[in-house]
Amino acid sequence: MDATTAASLYTQLELPALSLTAIALILLICLPAMAVLGYWGGRTRRRMLLRAGEEIDHVVGETTLAAILALLGLLLAFSFGDTLSLAQARKAATVKEAAALGTAFLRADYLPEAGRLPLQQALLDYTETRLLPGNGALDSQEAAQAFLERSLAAQARLWPLTLEATTDSEVAPPIQAFVAGAVNEAIDAHLFRLQMATSPMSEVTHIVLLASGMMGLFLLGNRAGLLGRRLTWRIFVFSGFLFVVMFTIVDTQRAKEGLVRADEMPLRATLFDMHEALAAGG
Repeated sequence: MDATTAASLYTQLELPALSLTAIALILLICLPAMAVLGYWGGRTRRRMLLRAGEEIDHVVGETTLAAILALLGLLLAFSFGDTLSLAQARKAATVKEAAALGTAFLRADYLPEAGRLPLQQALLDYTETRLLPGNGALDSQEAAQAFLERSLAAQARLWPLTLEATTDSEVAPPIQAFVAGAVNEAIDAHLFRLQMATSPMSEVTHIVLLASGMMGLFLLGNRAGLLGRRLTWRIFVFSGFLFVVMFTIVDTQRAKEGLVRADEMPLRATLFDMHEALAAGG
């Protein structure tokens, strides 16, 4: 199976549908707008009741409002916790891959020079492809496929070179297993890191979270309008805090966008050490 065919297997990469800018605008507009809509709806209902000579129920909707706000708090807590866990898992996967690539490169030193240099150069070339291009944001299926094709093409060279280098008669069986095992771990690390890169929260979860926040603000505004109160700054402060928390959740999930970004320093440090080792050996 060639690299292009292998890359085509990853057709279900879960890429974000909207940019962070679009999400920020949606949150910034929708959250306070729902409070205003709820307020005008409440005022309209109040005028209708007063014209009909009916009394205003001062405790109307309290149970529903409390339930919605409690649900919103629960969703925010779980979403934030899940996001932090995902960020830590991505960091661990990057460190693990960098360590596996560095270990494979160093263990290749035990091989004869004829097999060592091509294998170490192939490991260096493969490590370079593991750094996400540009600003690191795979913002389209085409960009993701191009990244995978480059990486898998470089990866496809590793095992044949490993077999060629370790089947040399000068290489003892323990050394063969020592080097081959390290290369195999470096190849397997690709799967763990890719899994972490394509495991964002479901878009449905984001929609449910947004819907809960909008409903909570709508009910707050509606209750204020129904009771004849003014729409105070406190509701907009609450809307602002919801915006900050929801945007932080999405921002943290985007490993290479926004303010909270995944650090590829371990891979860059490993790549630097490889370059230095090959330059010193040459």
